Amino acid sequence: MRVVRTLRGRLLVIALIWCGLFLSATGFSLQLMLRNYWQEAEADGLRLQLFDLLSRLELGEDGLPLLSEPMSDPRFRQPYSGFYWQLEAQDVVMIKSRSLWDTQLVSHRLKPAFGDKDLFLGKGPGDEPLLLMTRSVLLPGSDQTFRLVIAKDSTVLNQTLQKTRISLFLGLGFAATGLILGFLFQILYGLRPLMLLRRELVRIHKGNQEKFELHYPLEVQPLVEDINRLLHHYGELLSRARAHTGNLAHALKTPLSILRNQVDLLPEPERPGMTEQLDQIQRHIDYHLGKARVTGAAKVLGVSTPLKARIEYIGRAFSRLYHGKELIIDVPASLAVGVEEQDFDEMVGNLLENAYKWSSQYIRVSTAELGDWISLRIEDDGPGMSEDEMRCAIERGVRLDEKVPGSGLGLNIVSDLVGAYRGNLIMGRSELGGLAASLSLPKVARVDR
Repeated sequence: MRVVRTLRGRLLVIALIWCGLFLSATGFSLQLMLRNYWQEAEADGLRLQLFDLLSRLELGEDGLPLLSEPMSDPRFRQPYSGFYWQLEAQDVVMIKSRSLWDTQLVSHRLKPAFGDKDLFLGKGPGDEPLLLMTRSVLLPGSDQTFRLVIAKDSTVLNQTLQKTRISLFLGLGFAATGLILGFLFQILYGLRPLMLLRRELVRIHKGNQEKFELHYPLEVQPLVEDINRLLHHYGELLSRARAHTGNLAHALKTPLSILRNQVDLLPEPERPGMTEQLDQIQRHIDYHLGKARVTGAAKVLGVSTPLKARIEYIGRAFSRLYHGKELIIDVPASLAVGVEEQDFDEMVGNLLENAYKWSSQYIRVSTAELGDWISLRIEDDGPGMSEDEMRCAIERGVRLDEKVPGSGLGLNIVSDLVGAYRGNLIMGRSELGGLAASLSLPKVARVDR
């Protein structure tokens, strides 16, 4: 079940199971205890009435049993009142209470009651449930054994037991509700630090903050501090690596420029071979520097780049190089992607540069939101590419037109970079007639800068 896949669900299930078992056992025990109490109280009352009746029975002058004085409870004299007694001798009723009127009690083959050998369950004159008590007695002056039967309507007892059972269940239900609410509060309050930790992690991932800032319970705080140290350490390592990459690029740029200048001093037949080797060196440098940057991409939490501002910035730079071409930006200002700014500039810069190179007049940039992803589409009105050319374009060092300046590494680096962010690069035909390149990038909340 999905609910047990969360800590909150597991704790709640355990609490509900324990609460159900405990309250069920408690309810069963209390119900049994209260039922025994009422049954014993009813049996004791019936036993006292039997002893009271026995004290009033005696033999008359004719040797037959009689009641010396009426019972103190008037219900034994009221017909069909639910309180009855009778005295038997050899299954013959010798004397009975007036409440039985013209009927008599069935005192044989009765169902035992409450585990008491003298108590039985039976039916009264009106089929009402009766609780009967029997006792073999000897009357003063007689050597004959009589069987005394006294009965009481058990409807009141059954109703009392039913009311007690309902009250008990209502009380336990109220207790269960209170316990469950208490468990819920305990679970929510106890797990709240983990929820806050998750929210902070989301904010870090979206770039709204650089580290965990809240204070957590003693059991969680050491883990938070370790993660903060790890984030700081990793950020420093990545910054150093990229700084070294940039330093290497600048260090190699000057010697290559000097070598290119020296090529002009060589004899004419030797220049093409040397130029080709220098171009190959340049392509290798560009490729491996790009791969070095890709290696660290998408692994630093807390990065966010606003789309429209960066596209406008890159577009202004190309507009100065390619006069007479118009860039149309259809991008909401509120959108941002979880991509480091340098990586975003590298990807979009390469795609926009290609679009400016090959377009006739118009370049259009638009976006579409697809759940947690943003599709950034860059189109031009140039000649476009065939499907085979699109497949070959992202391969390393492939140049489809040697007449246009470039190393053939731009689209390959873009593909590697977007892949590092778990996105993809898709190329197709544009509605403007040229090439359309779509970047799929993770969406985050806008970060104002």
